[in-house]
Amino acid sequence: MRRTRPFDRAGFSTRAVIVVLALLTASGLVAWLMAKQVDWAPSTKGPLLHTVKRGEFLHEINERGEVESASNVEIRCEVQSRGMGGITILELIPEGTYVQPGDKLVVLDKSALENERKQQEITCSNSEAAVLTAENDLAAAEIAKSEYLQGLYILNENLIQNKKFVAEEAERQALQNLKYSEGLAKKGYVTELRVETDRIAVAKAKLDRESADLELRVLREFTKDKTVKQFDSSISIVQARLNSAKATHKIDTDQLALIQSQVDKCTILAPAAGQVVYANEFRRHGGQDIVIEEGTMVRERQSIIRLPDPKRMQVTAKINEAKITMVREGMPATIRLDAFPDREFEGVVERVNEYPAPTSFWAANVKEYETFVKILGSLDDLKPGLTAEVRIQVEEQHDVLLVPVQTVFEHGEHHYCILPEGKGFRAQEVQIGSTNEKFVILREGLREDDQIVLAAFDYRDKVNLPKLPDKKPSRAKTAPAAAPDAVPVGEKPTAVAEQKTPGVMAPAEDPFKKLDQNGDGKIEKSEAPGAMQQYFSTVDKNSDGAITRDEWNAVKDIMRQRPGGPGGPGAPPQGARP
Repeated sequence: MRRTRPFDRAGFSTRAVIVVLALLTASGLVAWLMAKQVDWAPSTKGPLLHTVKRGEFLHEINERGEVESASNVEIRCEVQSRGMGGITILELIPEGTYVQPGDKLVVLDKSALENERKQQEITCSNSEAAVLTAENDLAAAEIAKSEYLQGLYILNENLIQNKKFVAEEAERQALQNLKYSEGLAKKGYVTELRVETDRIAVAKAKLDRESADLELRVLREFTKDKTVKQFDSSISIVQARLNSAKATHKIDTDQLALIQSQVDKCTILAPAAGQVVYANEFRRHGGQDIVIEEGTMVRERQSIIRLPDPKRMQVTAKINEAKITMVREGMPATIRLDAFPDREFEGVVERVNEYPAPTSFWAANVKEYETFVKILGSLDDLKPGLTAEVRIQVEEQHDVLLVPVQTVFEHGEHHYCILPEGKGFRAQEVQIGSTNEKFVILREGLREDDQIVLAAFDYRDKVNLPKLPDKKPSRAKTAPAAAPDAVPVGEKPTAVAEQKTPGVMAPAEDPFKKLDQNGDGKIEKSEAPGAMQQYFSTVDKNSDGAITRDEWNAVKDIMRQRPGGPGGPGAPPQGARP
């Protein structure tokens, strides 16, 4: 029986051990040979030097942006909302389609509007009938007035005048009879009773004449005016009824025209040429996403489609407030797209917004201004939404002395470079111009081909520099620092200022403590900045109207656990702290 060796029991073999030892020996030999060939000692002694040269100075601002059309036609829903849900999209042109003016883009559901239009047509017919009735009543009232003035009144007046003439004739006959009877009575031919009868006949005839006169005066002075006013009143009433009927009919017809226009607006046609882009909206920090598709409910004035003009494209970039003052309209720019890394487009700054762009809750203190850069040249391959890098040329100078920024340091209110001199160094004061964070322009102090120390700040202790005057703060200068009105909100004034150690970063300010102005350990909604108030309810988990330290820290922990960490997808921008 074969005896098992210890290596065999442990799963090793002699051959494997020999191979491993050979590899270790070979790797050690290779390392020794490489070490012999590489000289790890510095090749030269002393600082690195830089030769002053003339060149082209270019100061650019680099920002990321997004390609969009400079002429972007918004296609909105113009149908008035008939409730909270809006109106449904029935047909929708495919996204990316190139359309011409008059092409059909969207068809909205108009069935409810069709029913409403039919009901309104009936209402318009009823109001039109009311107008016709009122017009006939007005015409009849005006005819009745004319009938009275030109017919009935004249007829009554003639009848009364005839009555008056009869009464006057009867009075004249009665007077003659009375006179004749009185003569006969004197001669004794008639009795006194006959004379008295004739006197009564005269009195009656006179009374009939006076009655006729009074009746004629009443007709002319009272009855005519009263009757005319009654006719005028009737005419006014009927006229008012007619005006009301006409106004009602106009309202009904206007409403019918409005409904008809709403029906027409359910079919949306392209007002201009362009490429169809759906107006989708994806919102962060809560809120409902808006996805444009068939069956989606859209409200009045909501964007459905955008028609960018592919022949007029621009890049919209957001520039930080620290750099925005250097950007002006008309400045040249170069644009490079992520989709076409080998192509470079020329551009020009067309517009800079006067006010900062809206920011999120987490970047409330970051101010950025939208800048629009027009793209020049061929635009056949450009599409809206492409990511681009924009380099705005804020300054360009030709044939100037350029040196790296690390070759210049500041001492007091002056700038210096360090030049090698013999076995030592000397400081040379220089006048500097513009800088682009890599190079700085030298105005005076050096000449072309001069040799200067590259890391000048590290050698400032090896040169003689002018002694700076002692700056002892006077009471007049230090007093405002201790004034109560100079203390930040929410902090207590201290008698001794903090000592700042050079090279040590001060502790970051606590944003929660800064916002808690009354120091009660909670952030009330009135204390929150404007950008934070729209997300206040999201952070306020218990809905007590205030954000506690635990709720604040919980949101911070959620942001740290997002994919990508700080600055990753879905996280707030770097530098913005809750």
